[in-house]
Amino acid sequence: MSGDRRGVFRFVLVPGLALAWLLLAPAQAQVLWSVEGPDGQQNWLLGTVHSEDARLLDFPAEVLTALERSNRLALELVPDAGVLEQLNQAMHYARPRLHEVLEDDLYDQLVAILEAHYGMGEPAVRRLRPWAAAMTISVPPPQTGLFMDLALAVRARSLGLDVVALERVDEQLEFLAGMPKAMQLDLLRQALADHGRQSELFEQLVTTYLDGDLDALESVAGEQMAELDPALREHFEQIGMIRRNHTMVERALDWLEEGGLVIAVGALHLPGGEGLIALLRGRGFLVEPVRPPYAPVP
Repeated sequence: MSGDRRGVFRFVLVPGLALAWLLLAPAQAQVLWSVEGPDGQQNWLLGTVHSEDARLLDFPAEVLTALERSNRLALELVPDAGVLEQLNQAMHYARPRLHEVLEDDLYDQLVAILEAHYGMGEPAVRRLRPWAAAMTISVPPPQTGLFMDLALAVRARSLGLDVVALERVDEQLEFLAGMPKAMQLDLLRQALADHGRQSELFEQLVTTYLDGDLDALESVAGEQMAELDPALREHFEQIGMIRRNHTMVERALDWLEEGGLVIAVGALHLPGGEGLIALLRGRGFLVEPVRPPYAPVP
């Protein structure tokens, strides 16, 4: 699988996307939650990072126990070949081509980055939509393709669980592909400006997640989003997060009422006044923290 295809889930299944971490309010230092229905139906909610970092794939006992006690895993998207192909097609222009809409010096910089680190030649680069180019260089180059969400799906299937999607591809892509072209280009320009710090920023993101600290993740996000135009931040919050949060809760309700569901979505879909925790509580579910699964036992 080529580098652009192998990595496409990691930046589209946002907000594993590093640029989107600002968008939610502070929450408890917690990424694994018990979700209990009014009749005692037991479910779980797990915040993830859409990354292949090996530290994230060594699942703690609490996560494994939740999977073993469940019969269904719900992800943002199910990582299969059909979905991957839809995502890959959405990333590319027919016309115009990227070199026709981006400044020459920035286009040359982008080509150099994608050729050197992502194995993508210039003919492929010119077909990328601006948002797709920005998302690609905002995360480390893929190495194995076994990102956290895929690893969870593999584990769940080995246990006999059904793996289901909470969104359609078009819904997940709307907040990116639906951005005006000028906004997409602004996002790409910022991604190019920040690329030199990419490894540092992503390491900070992963380590704060491993601490189970969503408050700290918000701080990381504040640094990463500070240079973006306020209109772009608002777009990410309203379309990329809040609208999608409501959609995911609606899709999950029947399964939650049955019990035995693990919801695993990007960690910053969880907190905030319109995050999944608050929305599920508003639907009558008892949502309580489980010990931060990656944190050391006191």
